[in-house]
Amino acid sequence: MSCPGLHCPGCTGKQSLGVLVGVVAIAYVADEVCVWVAERIWWIAGTLAVCFALATGASMWLEAWADRRGARFAALHGVRSRADVILPEPVRGVVVERVPERPAIAPAPQITINIFGTPSSEQTAIIRGALHGRDGEASIGWK
Repeated sequence: MSCPGLHCPGCTGKQSLGVLVGVVAIAYVADEVCVWVAERIWWIAGTLAVCFALATGASMWLEAWADRRGARFAALHGVRSRADVILPEPVRGVVVERVPERPAIAPAPQITINIFGTPSSEQTAIIRGALHGRDGEASIGWK
């Protein structure tokens, strides 16, 4: 009986040996690549810095070129930008007269309702009377 998988060296038909050789080869190549990168790290960093500077310079030049091209197109076709249309107005001094201050909306009158000890049937009548502005002194017993 043969067991499936790579875990048993005796029953896999030498597949484990191939896997082991592959792992050793990958480890050796990784070690050599790391040594090669470590020996040339300054060259790699310098190349990256030069590439970054060239890319930044090229993008700035392309953006300026696109702006010039757009301005040239606008001049040929009579297109005006918002900055061309809006003219700055001169600053003028203005004297403002002082107006007496008053609130925009008058404060609502404060309503104080004391319904402690009154039956619940009378409480609703008291509250409705107060909200509608009726003077409830007469029959309900407000104070």
